[in-house]
Amino acid sequence: MSVAAISEPTAPSGYRPPARRILRGAVWVSVRQERTPLLIAGAVLLLLCGWMLFLGSQVQGFVEDHRIQGCNVVYFPSECEALSEQAIVLAERWGTAVQATGWLLVVLPVAFGVFFAAPMLAREFETGTYALAWTQSVSRLRWLATRLGVPLLLTLVGSVLLAVVSTWWTGVVEGRFSVAGYYHWFSWMSRATSGPSVVGFCLLSVALGAAVGLVVRRVVASIVVTAVLTLAVRFAVDAGRYLFAPVRETFAAITMAGPRPVGRPYAGPGSGLPADPTQMISTGHLPTNTPLESHVVENGLLTSDGLRIPLDGDWLGRYSDGTAECPTSECLAHHDTIVQAYASYHPPAQEWAMHWAQTGLSLAATVVLVVFCAVWVRRMR
Repeated sequence: MSVAAISEPTAPSGYRPPARRILRGAVWVSVRQERTPLLIAGAVLLLLCGWMLFLGSQVQGFVEDHRIQGCNVVYFPSECEALSEQAIVLAERWGTAVQATGWLLVVLPVAFGVFFAAPMLAREFETGTYALAWTQSVSRLRWLATRLGVPLLLTLVGSVLLAVVSTWWTGVVEGRFSVAGYYHWFSWMSRATSGPSVVGFCLLSVALGAAVGLVVRRVVASIVVTAVLTLAVRFAVDAGRYLFAPVRETFAAITMAGPRPVGRPYAGPGSGLPADPTQMISTGHLPTNTPLESHVVENGLLTSDGLRIPLDGDWLGRYSDGTAECPTSECLAHHDTIVQAYASYHPPAQEWAMHWAQTGLSLAATVVLVVFCAVWVRRMR
């Protein structure tokens, strides 16, 4: 038989070549291995975003319908006195839902690291499947790049969506409910659920969980260790943002009353006793004129020789002659030398600077953890 007589093989009738996958090779394997956690995390993320959009629209609609846009539950302006009943109705209707949603937003980034990232690499070493991958044509660093890079990329996309929705939602509900954490921009829940810091902490949580799983190599132990370390890192990053936000101070002149006559009890704020109408006419804030919605770090009194006397609060009793009563024994001991009241504070203008500082710290820690994982994998025996 001649060579020309040999015909090319033909495909059977009805045959269709397989479609080309968007994801191929090690990337496809990584997504395939984690498809269940990825689907669960994506579903939870979408449901939470949908719920926040619904809840925020309900709150915003109520606020606009009853014209209580400027009525903050903490700094309640005088023009809102007639609208206080509507503000109370709003809190009774949606306060519990707002609080529960806030806790979900706080817990979700931590859950990414604890229940998704920590078991991801720990399971590989606990079951020994990492050895199979390493004996193939895939290098250790490429294996790590796909096993860790794909989750980080998907976390970045999902956390950006979450940050956009949660920042809008926090702006709608903040200051409208007597819920711990939603009074001011600087409160812990507002810090954790808005701005780019949401993205930074989600990435940090995933990187930390992966690093712990790589070192511990046991799923259950990795989950426990990741939970503890994530909370510790969360508090450290939250505290670190103040390093990039200088404290400002404001001062105002003040005159203190002399020592109280013997037998006349203290009738100032927090004493539980009514003020003597013949002596004390009112109580009020320290005259420091701190900007509204500022994060006050410290209030106190300043003597002529520079001694600072911190106070627990910013309220003082005032007498009919305009002098203020000393609320502490240290204040009484120096009443004749006190010349000013002072306040140390962070103004509202620092809010986004703090968010970006917190995000930068989270991203820097994420990079350090990724580099650590790469070095650790290369040196493993």
